[in-house]
Amino acid sequence: HCLLRSPALIPSLEVGFDERSNLLQRLAMMSVQQTELFLYPRLYSLNTSTLGNEGLPPMVRPSYDRIREAGAHLLENGLVLILWVGSATPSKWLQEVFGATTLDGVDPTQGNLQPFDNATSTRVRGVVEEIRGQRGQYLRLNIVRQNDKSEHIFRQFLVEDKLDQGLNYTDFLCSIHKEIRNILS
Repeated sequence: HCLLRSPALIPSLEVGFDERSNLLQRLAMMSVQQTELFLYPRLYSLNTSTLGNEGLPPMVRPSYDRIREAGAHLLENGLVLILWVGSATPSKWLQEVFGATTLDGVDPTQGNLQPFDNATSTRVRGVVEEIRGQRGQYLRLNIVRQNDKSEHIFRQFLVEDKLDQGLNYTDFLCSIHKEIRNILS
């Protein structure tokens, strides 16, 4: 199911030929762990209640149904980091992390988070740096606001969501299980 979502393997109008060729070349050189991460990205909840003080925050399954409008989530696939900010994210969190009081005040073109003198800013920047350190390469941070025209970029990495022409991840697994049971009986 994840293979059907990969921009490296499935042609689309949103990914140009050069970018797709680059992704295929990078995919061919990845280790098993890197390939797994590329095909099944990690999605972290960055809400104040789940952020914690150290280590990486809890992961959630990469599905639009699992994210909350009143929060932020960080997605990483080994090549890119995407910070998705929900439309109902508390203004206090926006102020502490972005220095903006509204979602419209968040600049989606900034490639890094500016340091602010508060625990939330320090912690969110620490999570980004920890992930970059684990990857051994610099991952550019892309900021995506909910309902922006660039949100489709974030959504393409939510591999458990339903495809335009198919099943969601859970239904896909159930259909595979049913096929296996039919073969064995």
